[in-house]
Amino acid sequence: MWMPPIEPAWAGEVDFWELVFGTWTAYAFLVWCWQSLLKEPLQEWRYAMITFIGASAFWINHYFQKAPFWFTLINVYTVLFIIAYWLLAVRGRQRSRGWKFAALLSSVLFTVAFIGFEQLARYGVKNWGMHEFCWMTISFFGFVWLIWWRGRTTLKPAPRDAGGNVPIKVSWS
Repeated sequence: MWMPPIEPAWAGEVDFWELVFGTWTAYAFLVWCWQSLLKEPLQEWRYAMITFIGASAFWINHYFQKAPFWFTLINVYTVLFIIAYWLLAVRGRQRSRGWKFAALLSSVLFTVAFIGFEQLARYGVKNWGMHEFCWMTISFFGFVWLIWWRGRTTLKPAPRDAGGNVPIKVSWS
C-alpha cells in the first residue's frame, strides 16, 4: 500500500453530512462578516479558499480525533489556518492595526460559526429525529442558492497593485 494505514480506532464522530451543511453556511457567514462587519469585500476566490482550508479540519476530526497526537495535530492546523487566513484576507491592506487585528480575529469567529453550523446538523439528527438525508438535501439547495447569490454580487474588492496591496487613494481636492 502506498499510504500508511489509518488506525480505525482513531476516527472521530464527525460525519460528512455535517461538513457539507457547515461548508455552505460558513461560506455565507464569511461573506457577511467581511462585507457587513469589516466593510471590505474580498475577491470571491479568497472566500472559497478560506472556506476550503477551514473545511479541511474535517480530515483531522474525522480520521484522527481519538488519535494520541490529535491535540498536537489540531493545534498545528490551527496555527497554519490563521497564517493562511492572514495571507489570504488581511495582509497588504492599507488599514489600521486595530482593523487588521479585528480582521484576524474574524478567523476565530469564522471557525466558531463553522463548528456551530456543523453541530446544528448533528443536533438535528440526534435530537430532532431528522435523517442525515434531510441535511444533505438542505445543503444541496443551500449550495445552489449560494452559487446564485454570489454569481449576482455587484460588490467588487478594491483593486490591488502587483504586490497584492490595496493602493492608497489620495485626493487633493
